[in-house]
Amino acid sequence: MTIGGADTVAEGAATAQAQPLPYGRDDVRMRIGAYDVLDELGRGGMGVVYKAYSLRLCRPVALKMLTAGRHASEASIVRFQNEAMLAARLQHPNIVPVFDAGEHEGNLYFAMGFVEGAGFKSLIDASTKEAVRDGVRVLARAARALDYAHKRGIVHRDVKPDNILVDLDGEPQLTDFGIAKNVEREVGLTKSGALLGTPAYMAPEQANPTKDKIGPLTDVYSLGATLYHLLTGRPPYKGESPLEILVDLIEKEPEPPQVAAKKAKRPPVDADLATICQKAMEKRASERYASAAALADDLEAWLDDRPIAARPIGATERLKKLVRRNRAAFVGLLVAFSTLMLLAVGFGVVLAVNIDRTSDSLRIIDHQAAVDQATTLERAITTNMKQGRADVVRELVSNLRGDPKLSRIEVVRVDKTLAYTDRSTQGAVQSRMASEKLRDWVKAKKPAMAPKLDMLMSVAVPAMQEMAAPKEPPRFDVDDATWRDLLAKGEMTSREEVIDGKKQLTLMKPIPNGEACQICHGWSGPDAEQPAWDKPAHAGDGYGYDDEAGPGFDPENKIRGVLVVRRSQEAVEAQIAENERATLVVGAATGGVFLLLLFLFARIFGVRLRPRRFGGGKGA
Repeated sequence: MTIGGADTVAEGAATAQAQPLPYGRDDVRMRIGAYDVLDELGRGGMGVVYKAYSLRLCRPVALKMLTAGRHASEASIVRFQNEAMLAARLQHPNIVPVFDAGEHEGNLYFAMGFVEGAGFKSLIDASTKEAVRDGVRVLARAARALDYAHKRGIVHRDVKPDNILVDLDGEPQLTDFGIAKNVEREVGLTKSGALLGTPAYMAPEQANPTKDKIGPLTDVYSLGATLYHLLTGRPPYKGESPLEILVDLIEKEPEPPQVAAKKAKRPPVDADLATICQKAMEKRASERYASAAALADDLEAWLDDRPIAARPIGATERLKKLVRRNRAAFVGLLVAFSTLMLLAVGFGVVLAVNIDRTSDSLRIIDHQAAVDQATTLERAITTNMKQGRADVVRELVSNLRGDPKLSRIEVVRVDKTLAYTDRSTQGAVQSRMASEKLRDWVKAKKPAMAPKLDMLMSVAVPAMQEMAAPKEPPRFDVDDATWRDLLAKGEMTSREEVIDGKKQLTLMKPIPNGEACQICHGWSGPDAEQPAWDKPAHAGDGYGYDDEAGPGFDPENKIRGVLVVRRSQEAVEAQIAENERATLVVGAATGGVFLLLLFLFARIFGVRLRPRRFGGGKGA
């Protein structure tokens, strides 16, 4: 660093005498080294910037001076010297050059190029489409200049509108490298965790330096924040205090540029430009543009009406961003959502179980009704047959066939032929009853049966002759194994069948073959002949007659026939279907309430279900 003194002043005076000065002596406020101070351009907490004239170079300069003098802290002095040193290393047409440095009455200073023109703020204040386009062009050039600095290991760390000057040719000039950082060679200018920069344009890693490392992408964020200010007329975050701004910076996303611009009644923001802005301002450095040059490429592409490289964010990334800025709220949302999901799943399980149980209950009830009906009918048949009223049985079966719940009702003989379809049984019974020996035996051995036999011959037989005409008896369609098992067990069985596309419940109830039945019908086994009453008895066959054993009674012949009741399941299935529909309606209504709650959560937390571009649409 060159320290100004008497020789410098003399040399400057000699130079001034050789060339006329563009100002009068009365315009000089003071002389600092070889510089005539003409005006004050700005003042800050650490120093002041003057417009001065270099007596050596015969040109206007900006003179920055650390005014605290001997009272300046060591850190302030080092930072001031660091600014001059780093800026002097950068030789770029869009970076304000540093020419000289020195000391005046204990105050350090350095001389920079003087930029005649307006600041970037003038483009912001213009609030026109042309000003926005000019501002984008300026920021593209500034991004190129920053990329130049980044490649030389220097990060500005305080990019903002006030530090981007615009000369008379409309070219940007980056200035104020006061807190710049040499990332290639760490210089201990601040304590660990100290905050440096302007909060409104500061990258999140600057606000929380212990979390992410500050680097070139820090300046990319600040360029994006400056672009945001150009588009909307205000910085991304506003607050009553720097702390409030820093809290919002860390925890919240800025309002989309289109929305902020509309509220401020500024020119509409192009979607691609909003995309570029928000891409540069991603909170995570890794999600921003990879470099200042990449940002410049997209800005220039927008200026040339070419496609930009930045693309709309997807649903997953939007969700990540939403979660990051609403962590505490999302914990509550997750708990609430999980609870609702568990309730929904639980309710769905209950509905399914309820449908199954209701359906099973209806089928069980119908099955029991069929069993009760078959049992009652079998008892009625047996009772009337024992009373000699076969005609009543036949009429009862015929009448029940008109029941809409019954698709079929039959009495099936053990040989699988249908009873009451011919008169062969009637003829056999009449022939048997014609035997005087049988009637005498009944009167002697079974006197209670005598009136029933008279009823059979005098009432039942004539009545049956009027009820049906003889025809070839059809057979009941059932496999032999099932039939043999049914006759052997003598117990009611049931099975579900599908006949002509309709569900049917078939019950088969064996009718017991007692002694009273065999008096009239004789042996009715499937492989036996109908014995005549006067047929001689054979040893062990039990068919013949003797005075003691009776007329062909066989205690092993337990089954007389089988009552078959086939019950339609159409009404039951219709009721089950109706119950299922009603239950599903309730479930759908509950699901609708569940979706409504989710929608309310989405509205409360600002979730957008439609895809959008960076900054596209309304809302966060």
